[in-house]
Amino acid sequence: MAKLKDGESKSEALLYPLLDKAVALRKEYRRRNTKFDQKRIKSSEIDEHLAADWTIHKKQKGIAVVRREKKIDERLENLWWVLLYKMGYAELNSGRKFRIKLKRRNNQETEKQIDVFASDDETVIVAECKSSDRLKRRSLQKDIEVFGALKGDIAASIKAFYGKDYKPKILWFFVTENIIWSDEDIARANAHKIKQVTEIELPYYTQLADHLGKAARFQFLAEFLKDQSIPEMTDTKVPATRGKLGGKYFYSFVTTPRHLLKIAFVNHRTLDDPEGHPTYQRLIQKSRLKAIGKFISDGGFFPNNLLINFVKAPRFDILQKDTLTDVHFGNLYLPNTYKSAWVIDGQHRLYGYAGLSDEYLDQKLVVVAFEGISKEEEANMFVTINHEQKSVPKNLLDDLEGQLKWGSDNPSERIGALAARVIHQMNRELSSPLYGRFSAEGIRGTPRVCLTVPQVKLGLKRSGLLGQVALRTHYEPGALCGPTDNATLLRAIKILNGYFRQIQEAAVSRWESGRPGKLCTNESVQALTLLLAELIKYIEKDTTKPLRSHTEQQVLALISEHITPLLDFLQSGDSEVDALLSVQFGSGGPRELLLRFAKVMRRSYPTFEPDGYDNWAQSQSEESRRTADEQVQKINMIVQKHIFSVFRRMYGDEKNAYWERGVLSKEIKSRAYTKSQDVDIDARLPLETYLDFIEFKSIVEHKERWPLFKDVFDIPVDGEKGQAKNLKWMDRFNEIRRIPAHAAEGRNYKAEDFPFLESVIDTLKSRIDDFDYDSITSQQ
Repeated sequence: MAKLKDGESKSEALLYPLLDKAVALRKEYRRRNTKFDQKRIKSSEIDEHLAADWTIHKKQKGIAVVRREKKIDERLENLWWVLLYKMGYAELNSGRKFRIKLKRRNNQETEKQIDVFASDDETVIVAECKSSDRLKRRSLQKDIEVFGALKGDIAASIKAFYGKDYKPKILWFFVTENIIWSDEDIARANAHKIKQVTEIELPYYTQLADHLGKAARFQFLAEFLKDQSIPEMTDTKVPATRGKLGGKYFYSFVTTPRHLLKIAFVNHRTLDDPEGHPTYQRLIQKSRLKAIGKFISDGGFFPNNLLINFVKAPRFDILQKDTLTDVHFGNLYLPNTYKSAWVIDGQHRLYGYAGLSDEYLDQKLVVVAFEGISKEEEANMFVTINHEQKSVPKNLLDDLEGQLKWGSDNPSERIGALAARVIHQMNRELSSPLYGRFSAEGIRGTPRVCLTVPQVKLGLKRSGLLGQVALRTHYEPGALCGPTDNATLLRAIKILNGYFRQIQEAAVSRWESGRPGKLCTNESVQALTLLLAELIKYIEKDTTKPLRSHTEQQVLALISEHITPLLDFLQSGDSEVDALLSVQFGSGGPRELLLRFAKVMRRSYPTFEPDGYDNWAQSQSEESRRTADEQVQKINMIVQKHIFSVFRRMYGDEKNAYWERGVLSKEIKSRAYTKSQDVDIDARLPLETYLDFIEFKSIVEHKERWPLFKDVFDIPVDGEKGQAKNLKWMDRFNEIRRIPAHAAEGRNYKAEDFPFLESVIDTLKSRIDDFDYDSITSQQ
């Protein structure tokens, strides 16, 4: 290879990139970091710069930034690049056109384009990124075979260029998004020792890097270099004592963060252990790390110990024995392999050193290490320690239940474990409608990823689909149960996936949008689960055998036959569906939604009647009508009061100036005066009291009056945005107002009227609360 040019890094010479958008983006990042808007840019904004194209336009008053989303393949490459950047890799490719020169076995020279390349003193990352615009199955056989066949030549080229003294561990990655891996492709990648990272794992590493910065590399390398040696840790020994607790060896010793960080691994819930061990730790909290870092830098230290587990028995040279206590004193040789010390308790104390300068890495940490205990025992230790301290979040304990309580003799625990495991598998299964829709402990949810394990698990338990507790101690199997818990798990996942897939396909955009669509939310998923249980009860009335004895396909066929009314409804008008799905947050929401779904189902199945439906239908009708009646009156009064408060500010009350000068229409004045004459003179009210609501609209929409009232009364509804005057809501309200004003049998509010009234009254109140009446210019 050619020699380095002045100022040229090894990776640049090796990959000889052409200048492209990525280079420009990074230059823009550096420029903005010191000049943009005279503020330092937040470091997290590099994610946004690399995830989208930015065009900068000068304006008279500052700078506007116009964003255009990148293609998904380029965005994925940038996300992986940013992750490596945050983890502190010294050299990274700076564009999409990097190539490595290869010398093949026949001495022919060729080139290989590399999506993402990174290197430091110990490791090299070579990554191929593959993506799809939407989730689908895609064969990666050819890509894997080509990449695998070139690994040796790429490695030889890298090592030859960096020199014989550079002996890195090279990690090969396939990073994918929206691609369903086949079992065959996974086996091929494993055979070629190619690591796989999908959109499931990438957010975990990204957030870990946000929290830990460069120290996240230790967790990253522990995951992908498990059991590989760390040369600089060879023969690292510390004085220690060894004893036994609960029949297990433990070691007590003092070491440094520098040593422990290299071999440590934290078993986070957000990244499943590939070998199926229970995963129990919360994701590290950034705020706690900052507080701990400040505590350390201010001279603080930790008198309590970290608790870890050595995966394999370490070397321990005994120097002295105490036969009375069976405690041995000697030298402990710390493991010299990645992922060899699993942190059970104290991850924040350990990683609190991550953001500190090098000098702090040689401070002392007190450690108690067990030897070779199982991951189940680790998880139980963690829960015992933290539950007693009341510091484990409920959603983490709920998620853990599927592993820690599996096979329990307690029927309630057994059902809870089944529910938790079903949810966990559906969240991980690429073909499931609930794939990736549950927010993980420690990782922020999004409008789309808004489901939580405790809430959906509650719905599953209440449904009885996975069994019920009978006579306090007896387990009664449910409709989704099989002969064993493992069979139940598989059966339940198949039926639930098939059921929710029908819901998803009936309203794809609603389902995929998550919280805004109101369909794939905690409340709706719980309600749909309860509805499935009620449907099964309804179907079983006409079957000779319970559905538990039917195959999964037969159950799904019967469900499909009966769920049609709800599917048809979900494909109807948006406003009607919105109205039905709009319920209050909290424990009452799912039950309310179930009964609303039942009302839809009864259009085709009049005898479909979940427990409590009749009482609900009667009270719901009466209560909703009373509420709507009150809201109609309030809206009418709010509108009237605001209009004439404005006129009084402008013209005053003397000689009814606010009325005479405020209302410009002679016809409106005349009609109001005529109505007032029908009232006894001693009972007459101000003239505005005798206006109809539609006349309020005529007043505010007048071209001379509209500027006065626009800020309060311009309310777009039903896609009306962009209109000069968004006042259709007043026409709709006027129609609704006639229901209580002209009550008659059969004349009732529609379902969509209730959320409309709620929205209008909330908007009006909010705007009038913020309205500055003092700013109105007097024209007296």
